[in-house]
Amino acid sequence: MKNLILAAGLLLSALPAAAQNPVKLGHIDRQQLMLMLPERKDAETKMQAFAKTLDDRLKAMGTEYQTKMADAQGRAETMTQTEKEMVVREIQELEQRITAAQEKAQEDLAKQEEELLKPMVDKTNKAINDVASENNFTYIFDTSTGFVLYFDKGEDILPLVKTKLGIQ
Repeated sequence: MKNLILAAGLLLSALPAAAQNPVKLGHIDRQQLMLMLPERKDAETKMQAFAKTLDDRLKAMGTEYQTKMADAQGRAETMTQTEKEMVVREIQELEQRITAAQEKAQEDLAKQEEELLKPMVDKTNKAINDVASENNFTYIFDTSTGFVLYFDKGEDILPLVKTKLGIQ
């Protein structure tokens, strides 16, 4: 009984504080915001150019591989065993280089994307934080991440952030 009275007292003493600082919820679709940024087009163009460069390099290696294979198959009957072993070793080394180049290309592409997106993420973070602070939001949820499964109350701050960033 003593604990019940103590708990009720704590709850009653916390009510005025909760009434003074109401929780204000907001949400934004950050992915949609990122797609609206003017610099997004430039970043996409740079990414596509970089990806094409990497793809061209991999295609050149693929062409070299096909040429070596065709040459080896064409000369297979006239080669000595030692020559065959050398050609097989060269082809295996080329296969390994191609595999390593593909893995490196994927890493480089991911790194390039991160470098190009980081300034945009930082810019949107600042705008979201500014809007949240200026409008007294307690929480802002990103609806594009899939972590917010339901929202009925709260305010969509996308229009406020777009205004902050000067996006129409």
